Amino acid sequence: MNILVVGTGFVGATHAAVMAHTGHKVLAYDIDSQKIDAFNSRDAQAIDSQIYERGLAKLIQDHKSNLSFTSKLADVTSIRDQLDAIFLCLPTPAQELEKPFDERYLARAAYSIEPILSLRSKTKQENRLIILNKSTVPIGTAKTLEDRLRERGLDNFAVGSNPEFLVEGKAVQGSLNPDRIVVGLRDEKDIEKAKRIYKNHEGKIITMSPESAESVKLLANFELYSRIVQTYHVAGRLCESNPNLNYEDIIAGVTADARIPKWGHYLSLYAGGSCFDKDARNLLKTIEECAASEHAQNFINTTIEGNKAQLKRLYHRAKETGFNFKGKTVALMGTAFKCNTNDVRMSPAIPLTKWLIRDGAFVLAYDPQASNNYLKAFEGAPESAYLSKCSKKEALELSDCTIICTEWPEFKFLAEDIRENCKTPYLILDGRRAIAKEYENLSREGYSIIAVGAPQMGPCF
Repeated sequence: MNILVVGTGFVGATHAAVMAHTGHKVLAYDIDSQKIDAFNSRDAQAIDSQIYERGLAKLIQDHKSNLSFTSKLADVTSIRDQLDAIFLCLPTPAQELEKPFDERYLARAAYSIEPILSLRSKTKQENRLIILNKSTVPIGTAKTLEDRLRERGLDNFAVGSNPEFLVEGKAVQGSLNPDRIVVGLRDEKDIEKAKRIYKNHEGKIITMSPESAESVKLLANFELYSRIVQTYHVAGRLCESNPNLNYEDIIAGVTADARIPKWGHYLSLYAGGSCFDKDARNLLKTIEECAASEHAQNFINTTIEGNKAQLKRLYHRAKETGFNFKGKTVALMGTAFKCNTNDVRMSPAIPLTKWLIRDGAFVLAYDPQASNNYLKAFEGAPESAYLSKCSKKEALELSDCTIICTEWPEFKFLAEDIRENCKTPYLILDGRRAIAKEYENLSREGYSIIAVGAPQMGPCF
């Protein structure tokens, strides 16, 4: 089939590449010409510099014959009569919820290509189009967009919802072998076309109304988000209050019950990324508008605030030891919101950096993939004068404190690096329990340790 993907961020670029891999002819359109040039170069390093996702660069390289990228609407015009489906993969940041519908990224992108689509078959619009939104949006968005496009003159089409459930760092594998494909369309012929697009995953397709499909994504993400935050504030706090409790041992026992999933029962300093917080706010707004119970509203809001409180607690625990950040150099280990990505959206490293600099510290940041995006997040900001990226060794050698923010596999061996490069007194904040097996040894050697899910160990300052 002939497919147009609008938006080449994390979702769009991955979806375009995987659609090409399954045999479709794909054109991916984005207004970011720098990103498009990187994808069209087919150079792995250039592609990774834009979106680091394991396996993505190779897919783009392997499908030059049926996968192309453009920032020119003229290229969309050239394929309009052959199009079968359009996938909208646009950013939907939390602040979008406060904008009128017509000013949101999704609507603006759709409106930009509508004049081209309305000229299909010399204005006869003979070929039936399905327009599927993959972004997380408020319930009812597909219906509103369809109505708006019809008012503008588009005909013989349907707008539906086809939410993505990708995990950053595992997106390519997740697209090639999804656990489910949710398709929200009303007309049976449109549903059959969507099924042909996903013919390789016939047994995993779940069909429903567009509104139900939109709600699936919101509720699924909140289910995951609330479980993580619950773990922070119940199991985590319990283990931080008692030196005789070991978090890993306790959770192994709890999740041995087949009814209790292992996913989400891990501790970190913050649940970051572009989805959880934004989607919870989206769900909260929907719940408020439909006059649901105040208990539902309170539960969602408590989850959102509980995530922010987790990060603040780790930082304030450092101050409770007597450590003063003023005049200190802090090594920030990890700036991506999670490992295996260069995405720094909602990364705990961003607010931590602001707090550290506010309190008089200088920040040396190391991340194997995301350091450049981290620096971009502070371009033009006052904080940029007080931070720098460097190698792991340099950051440790020059620092008075280390904060482990991201669960990169290499950080599991950070204890030895600290021993080699950092003299006591020295503070370690482990926001990922990356070096949990070394806590007791390091504390006996004179290092001060504050970790999520454990009491403070080692000397105070």
